[in-house]
Amino acid sequence: MTQPLQTVLDYRTRLDTAVTSFSRYIHDLCPDARLEISFVRYETEDAHIWITSPATMTEDQRDRLSSQVAEKSIDILLSEGFLILAGVEDPDLMNP
Repeated sequence: MTQPLQTVLDYRTRLDTAVTSFSRYIHDLCPDARLEISFVRYETEDAHIWITSPATMTEDQRDRLSSQVAEKSIDILLSEGFLILAGVEDPDLMNP
């Protein structure tokens, strides 16, 4: 039996759902974080989420958040097939 082809609309709907779920997960971990989301594709990447942590967050807390986000990204890749890259940025480095 042949598999039906995935349409662009199906792909985008599934990707939007995965990115929304991932964003909510990040906000549950760190409600004061600022997220910037991009759907621009680079090679095999499906989306990107840049996370700017609050200025009150310590380096250890940022490292912990970064690890949790990386694990979730891998979970999404394995379960949904989407490569959503996410990184935690230090706000002090953003505003010299």
